[in-house]
Amino acid sequence: MSQTYSKKYEMPYLNGFVALVILLVIGVGVGSAALENGAFAAILGVPYFYLFTRFRVVQPNVALVGTLFGKYAGILSHAGFYWLIPFYHTQTVSLKTGNYVTDTLKVNDSSGTPIEIAAAIVYHIENPAAAVLDVENAYHFLNVQSEGALRALATHHPYANDGSADSLTGHSQTILAQFQQMLQERVEVAGISIDEVRFTHLTYAPEIAQAMLRRQQAEAVILARQALVRGAIAMVGGTVSELERRNIVQMTDSEKARLVTSMMTVLLSEENASPVLNVSGN
Repeated sequence: MSQTYSKKYEMPYLNGFVALVILLVIGVGVGSAALENGAFAAILGVPYFYLFTRFRVVQPNVALVGTLFGKYAGILSHAGFYWLIPFYHTQTVSLKTGNYVTDTLKVNDSSGTPIEIAAAIVYHIENPAAAVLDVENAYHFLNVQSEGALRALATHHPYANDGSADSLTGHSQTILAQFQQMLQERVEVAGISIDEVRFTHLTYAPEIAQAMLRRQQAEAVILARQALVRGAIAMVGGTVSELERRNIVQMTDSEKARLVTSMMTVLLSEENASPVLNVSGN
């Protein structure tokens, strides 16, 4: 198993302006030595001027990851002007928030239905050392792990609510929280922090889209009919009870049946109906 560098600590450094003053003071001494002994000054001149190459400017939301003779030496993530110890090799890492949109994946949900799904992922580098030293390429690592986690998520949940589990469409917040946690566990080794995830594309695969649309329409019609029937029954029952309570008309059972039939026809018919109600009073 490869060694990891997940622990963050700062590399040694000096304030750049303080170091510049120190080097200028040393330069005065080197200049004086040059006046007395040119050969001695030439020997000191090369390392002296090398020290001026150790200045670094760290921009906001940028970190330097340092190594010294092949060993991890720490990070520097504060914006400013600095002077680094000689022989430190540094690599720049952006700490800015990034956004990655996965390719549209075609997968089967938990019920075996083919669907298409894609997601947008908001992230930032939390541990620059891990991003540089623990993985080959942190951004490519995120891309691959994102698609793998999204594919695994889709195969463990149904597209639509089937009454047995959280669905991708019906429980989006719960599913997205699960996806974020799953992805965070996968990219932890790369020093990446996942800030937000959301679906950008979620639909049935083209080959079954029309069939599933007709199914949804049929289910919607059934639910609408059920609601209409319940409402019509309540209205008919209320009408009959009110007629008898007010003693407006007295009906036999057969007349009640005809009245119920006529009212249900009027209330549930999709076209205009003109029923004839034959009721007789005593």
